[in-house]
Amino acid sequence: MNIKKITMVVILASIVFASADAKRSKKVKKIKEGQITPDQLYIVDCLLPPQIRQLGQNYTYIPPRKPAKLTAKECALRGGEYVAYDEANFATVAKVWKKQADAGDAKAQNYMGELFEKGVAGQPDYASAALWYKQAADQGYSQAQLNLGHLYEQGLGVEKDGIKAINLYRQAAGVKEAKLELVTEQELRDRREKEHQRVLLERQVNSLKGELSKVSDNYNKTQDYIKSANAEMKRLQAELRDNKAGKDAKNRIAELESEVKNLTEKNKESKTLASSLVRKIATEQGQELALNDDFGINVISPEVRLTRGIRSFPVYNKNAEQISIMATVNPPEDVAALSLNQNNIIDRLTDTGIFSADVDLVVGDDTPVSIEAVKKDGSKSIEQFVIVRQVLEQIKPRILSDLFTKRFKKDLGTYHALVIGNNDYSDFENLSTAVNDAQKIGQVLRETYGYKTKVLENASHIDILQTLAEYQEKLGKFDNLIVYYAGHGLIDERQKGYWIPTDADLNDKKTWISNDAITQFMSSMNAKHVMVIADSCYSGTMSGSAIRPFPDEVEENDLLFTSRVKARTVLTSGGLQPVLDSGGNGHSIFAAALLDVLNENEGVMEGYRLFKSLEQQVRLRSKLTGVPQVPEYTAIKHAGHEGSEYYFLPKSI
Repeated sequence: MNIKKITMVVILASIVFASADAKRSKKVKKIKEGQITPDQLYIVDCLLPPQIRQLGQNYTYIPPRKPAKLTAKECALRGGEYVAYDEANFATVAKVWKKQADAGDAKAQNYMGELFEKGVAGQPDYASAALWYKQAADQGYSQAQLNLGHLYEQGLGVEKDGIKAINLYRQAAGVKEAKLELVTEQELRDRREKEHQRVLLERQVNSLKGELSKVSDNYNKTQDYIKSANAEMKRLQAELRDNKAGKDAKNRIAELESEVKNLTEKNKESKTLASSLVRKIATEQGQELALNDDFGINVISPEVRLTRGIRSFPVYNKNAEQISIMATVNPPEDVAALSLNQNNIIDRLTDTGIFSADVDLVVGDDTPVSIEAVKKDGSKSIEQFVIVRQVLEQIKPRILSDLFTKRFKKDLGTYHALVIGNNDYSDFENLSTAVNDAQKIGQVLRETYGYKTKVLENASHIDILQTLAEYQEKLGKFDNLIVYYAGHGLIDERQKGYWIPTDADLNDKKTWISNDAITQFMSSMNAKHVMVIADSCYSGTMSGSAIRPFPDEVEENDLLFTSRVKARTVLTSGGLQPVLDSGGNGHSIFAAALLDVLNENEGVMEGYRLFKSLEQQVRLRSKLTGVPQVPEYTAIKHAGHEGSEYYFLPKSI
């Protein structure tokens, strides 16, 4: 299995912040006329030229110059001045926005707060950031309310206050209060009846398991006696041949032969009974066993459940240190080798095909279990599941009326998707599944969800930036966009994350695309809802404030109201740890889980529910690979998130 590049790249050379205009002018001189460079496509803080305004017939005046976030190319075309975010110091960038912020513009005040929080070319100043955010938040500016809420939640620059944080998040989202779960008496009775049936079923299964254990024990004891009887017969027969046997030897041999015959017949019946009990247990537990003439492993105990494609067993005792596994291999006479978590247990396999073994549980975490049986012809049967400490959450579908769903779908507008998959690198290790992931995800979004989809395979630096710039220019306020990236990701010594184009230079960070640059594109877009899905190493560096899920019983009108403000969210495959490039039958584990959830969805599904559904799959599947992977879902920090969600609606609804 390939693992996406996990080596942390340490950038030793310090960056000298100089005039961006000077740097760019030098580069422009070296290129051909009309040629677009990556520098021209990045988002910059642009100070537009002044406007000359006429008031009445006799008064002409020039208002203050307005700041804007545009690509460097567009800023230059409009005659503006700009500084690049990565190359400018704090004072230079702040100067673009401060005059408008001092005049009371909430958007500029919020951006001043973001500059102080980021600590451009210096240390973050959270206290000053909070002061600017508060001015904008008091004017009802939702992005500032979210940013200020994050500071209160973390205790950065202000005294930590979870209640204030929640209230600010609610103000930003526009949903005034969460709904408590209401349970009617009938629902309560139904729940109690289901629990009663579950207990009865569990008792019945345990009774069958106890009976199976007794049959298996008796079978083994009988087999041991048959072996000793056969040994005794061989000894007596040898003495007869050597004329050393006593006068009763022939009678004793006849008795033993009769006993062995009867006991062998009895054990045949026991073997049949054991097989029958195994099938009864499996039926009660909802399992399907391999047929007798098929080579395969079947787990009898514990009761392994299938949850969204992952076989798992929950352990409710947090202090449990071991769990006993009982399973069968059919047919047992064909087994050449048997292992449990790579430990040889062939000596535990009985003639009935039943074996048992204890598994040591990982302290405070889930425990992967892998059982492997090798047939005499070399073929294998593998059974894998995860013993989970954390009970898996059942993700309920959101129930909305047909009339509202149609109205909601029309209100949400047009959906677009930019899907990037990079396998073939010039200066990095190649990957194996990223292009296939991008192709399949692009296909599902296009065919099942009706997206206008653009797929970039093995995209270069200029390919990615130019396409992002096109979306930044053309998308309107009723459009929605997904940007999916599968490929290498790196992080530098400042914990700053990057996407790696296929033509990137390992030793030149300027040929990489920083997560900050991606965030700037998301922030400057007019689109209503934007989601970045990043399946790469260290993708979690894009994350900001956690998304608060909508209650199951949220009012439809609240959902509609909230959806009309901006959403800038990011779903990442693995936080700040390396992630797997395989493990999902031709896809990465993350991409396979994403495809499963998208294909299974039949209604309105917001980003948080998509995340919770696939997070469980990724977490458990990655346990079996030995490289734990935990996805994250958050708002993109400082990208203009206003408290909405990203929504998935299939074409069929």
